[in-house]
Amino acid sequence: MKISLTYFSAILFIGSSLFFSCGGKNENAEQKPKKIPLVKVQDVSISKLVSSIDITGTVQANIITEVKSPADGIVENLYARENQYVEKDKLIAVINPTDRVSLISSNIEKIDDLERKLKTTDKNTEDYQQLLSEIDKAKSDLEYAQNMYKTIPVVCPMNGLVTQRWLDKGSQVSTKENIITITDMASLVIKAEVNERYFEAIKQGKKLPVILNAYPTDTLTGIISLIYPQIDPISRSVKFDIKIQNFNKSLLPGMMATIKIPVAVIDQALTIPEYAVLTSPDNKNFVFTVDSDSIAHRRIIKTGITSGSKIQIVQGLTENDKIVVSGQDMLKDSVNVKIMK
Repeated sequence: MKISLTYFSAILFIGSSLFFSCGGKNENAEQKPKKIPLVKVQDVSISKLVSSIDITGTVQANIITEVKSPADGIVENLYARENQYVEKDKLIAVINPTDRVSLISSNIEKIDDLERKLKTTDKNTEDYQQLLSEIDKAKSDLEYAQNMYKTIPVVCPMNGLVTQRWLDKGSQVSTKENIITITDMASLVIKAEVNERYFEAIKQGKKLPVILNAYPTDTLTGIISLIYPQIDPISRSVKFDIKIQNFNKSLLPGMMATIKIPVAVIDQALTIPEYAVLTSPDNKNFVFTVDSDSIAHRRIIKTGITSGSKIQIVQGLTENDKIVVSGQDMLKDSVNVKIMK
């Protein structure tokens, strides 16, 4: 019986200790102050917004010609190479036509064959005299062929730079096959196209900022020099040319460029930083505003165009509302916040 009382007393002591211990922890937890979220705020402001799109274009020449062979044959001479300036009406190539080559070659072979036979024929025979007569006739035919069947000169059709040489001296060539490409470097433009919904943003004479991939640190000024009078029925785009202004570095056909085109301008736009906007699971945009009592409120908004880091607010805010621009990810509606100074 003594052992049972002792055992009972021990259990009672342990239970009492646990009770008071738990009660003490709960009391401390209730006394611990809640942490107030720290946020940064900014006023909704009115400013001018310019929304732009970036498109790509390619440097090309408006004046370019492919010099083609006038006949089947062999390129007997070619006087122009890549990166060489050529002048109009100057000789740039000579084509030896196939008929002439064939006729002259057959006459030369005939002469060679007769001369070989002559070496093995006795000079005192009639055959020898006959061979001499045939050789004279073959040489006469060769001279006639050389005089009657001329090589064909190829004359340069324009002033410009040779940007491509398709053949070399001695190459076999077909009628209308390309020999060289001549480019008028003064006619270089950037050729680009944009979807027809931006047609009103493309005006002849309009200046646009341009960056060439070959010169990424140079922001150039281009002017729209031509708008083509047709919408592509497949791509639904309009094509246009841009002339680079006051640029002294080398431009080469094929260079790629990025063109920035303003497509919307709002002079008095209600704006906030784009990074202040959050999106709900049901795909609605919202921000948190802070009132004079430092309480955050969740506001559903409608947005418009963007420009850089700014976005237009169409509905849901007014000028000088204070919105949370840092710390908003951890906020809930109607919570107290502490504003960073």
